Amino acid sequence: MNQEQNSGILLQKRYQIPYELFKTAFTAFQKKFVYPRNYMMIAVLGIVCMIYAYFVVNGSESDRPMYCIVILCALLMIVFQILNPLKIRKNLMLAVREIENDQYQLTIYPEYLEIGTILPPEDAGNPGNIPDSELDALFDDTPGENFSGTRIYYNKNLQVHEYPEFFMIYQQKTMFYVVPEAVFSEEELEILRVHFAQKLDQNFS
Repeated sequence: MNQEQNSGILLQKRYQIPYELFKTAFTAFQKKFVYPRNYMMIAVLGIVCMIYAYFVVNGSESDRPMYCIVILCALLMIVFQILNPLKIRKNLMLAVREIENDQYQLTIYPEYLEIGTILPPEDAGNPGNIPDSELDALFDDTPGENFSGTRIYYNKNLQVHEYPEFFMIYQQKTMFYVVPEAVFSEEELEILRVHFAQKLDQNFS
């Protein structure tokens, strides 16, 4: 990060995402983007079931097996629409257990934000079992941290939503970032709200 970028930083925070907070955030994400579509599919499939149930009762007897198969397929699809989001959430939360101690960093610039993971220093090993004090003197420093992040510009596709415990940041409906509010002071939260409102307008809520 060069001096020009440093001078343009509006706010920078490091944080961790507790397991329960991520679970709450992912549930909110599903409610916003997954469940509405699923509810629509369930409603359509429910209508299909009712139509073919009518045909079973009032249609020709020879066609009833086919009607029953259609109803069974529709019911199975309804069950899938209900259970699949729960399965995805369960599998994701199992993976989150492995990374809940990871550190993240959010940096706010005037025209974009940068968000990513703080990686531990690379360990080059210690050939010859040289004492740590001699290694420090030899290299005049200890290995630095690495940052793996994504730069996200403010545009019509970027949306930020504030919840009681976190901000949800996303550009597409398949990927999102969670930033806990607890790491910010009230003054910093107000800076974030004003900045997002100016840059994103209706895409911030």
